Amino acid sequence: MAVKVLQFGEGNFLRSFLDWMLMKVADATGERYQVTLVQPIPKGIAREIAARGSYHVLLRGFESGKYVEQLDAVSVIDKGINPFEEPDALYSCAEDPAYALVASNTTEAGIFYESGHGEPHNYPSFLAAFLRGRMRHGLKPPLVMPLELIDRNGDKLREAVKSYAAEWGWEDEFFTWLDGALFYNTLVDRIVPGYPADASARIEARLGAKDPYLTSGELFHLLVIEGSPEISSVVPFERAGLNAIVTRDQLAFYRDRKVRILNGCHTASVPVALFSGFEEVDKFADDERHGAWMRELAHEEIAFAMDGAQETHEYAGEVIERFRNPALGHKFRSIALNSISKCNTRLRPTLEDYYAKANALPPRMTEGILAMVRLYSDGPVAANLPGGPLELSDYDSLGGNAPRDILDAMFPGLDAPIMRALRDAAGC
Repeated sequence: MAVKVLQFGEGNFLRSFLDWMLMKVADATGERYQVTLVQPIPKGIAREIAARGSYHVLLRGFESGKYVEQLDAVSVIDKGINPFEEPDALYSCAEDPAYALVASNTTEAGIFYESGHGEPHNYPSFLAAFLRGRMRHGLKPPLVMPLELIDRNGDKLREAVKSYAAEWGWEDEFFTWLDGALFYNTLVDRIVPGYPADASARIEARLGAKDPYLTSGELFHLLVIEGSPEISSVVPFERAGLNAIVTRDQLAFYRDRKVRILNGCHTASVPVALFSGFEEVDKFADDERHGAWMRELAHEEIAFAMDGAQETHEYAGEVIERFRNPALGHKFRSIALNSISKCNTRLRPTLEDYYAKANALPPRMTEGILAMVRLYSDGPVAANLPGGPLELSDYDSLGGNAPRDILDAMFPGLDAPIMRALRDAAGC
């Protein structure tokens, strides 16, 4: 009998990540997976994807220094449901014991509780109704694995489900049953550009047919799942050689590592790259001088400040290799959005840990911070960039555009010795 997955969301990320993983596990183990796509918003293409039956994922990137491209067929999608038009089709799934896993990535719908609705109207409330139906049919809870980029996503989803159940006055039995359900907190890491317009004609010529749901991603993938190892009995990722980690309590480490190294390198590089005339991440990372600068930032400053462990340096090396991937089309101007708040979350931990270890500022990160101060110093539009002006969407969050004001906005409440060192470096 097939293992059935109820999946809220039919977008490029889930199809290039989880559904691709399920296909890999199926190929490696002989297990059959059948995914039911559930639209988290009224307009979607869940039924259209399911009607087609299969699609392809184009994966590209560097592997051990060599650029690699692979095309994988994915055929795990079984059916599609629009619960806004056919809620009974969703609720009937609750009667089927084969549904062992609920997964989601609902970027537009999100995980939130919104009071004042008398019936299900969003992802958590539809999930709550599905789970209640499951309980009423005497079935055990499925495993619930949200993949949204939200900290403690499983905990927040459980609370949203409970809030709807409480608002709607559901029986105490449901809350007891729900307490026995496993909601996993997760971290996902794969850049998914989506439809590969640059390669679609070549791919379709190779396939001999059009694939309207062709999607793409980078070769690198990482899924960290925090909680009971029971998930491995439903989806044995390790048997397919997938980069999936099931951990009891290390999710915070992996999240911190990603934010500080991948996102931190992005944010620190933005103003340096833009002032140097680089618009795309891959060209900056591939440049001899700036690529070396980025590697030193990742290894000598961020990884060193974190823990200096070999695993951390290996991840830093993977990140730089990923940045060199021309298929991702990463633009520094997109990464620059809301840079002020990003500096505090992505750069501050490295600043503090590096200063505690070395009693000095990390030089390359400091260069990036000072370039960020310069970027914001001329007003709401950075006009003097080689690639043209850049509107600074978060300029109004500053208390002023003097270097001291900008630094205070970037790192509110930063320890006095570190702030003094930054102000000295900025000449204020």
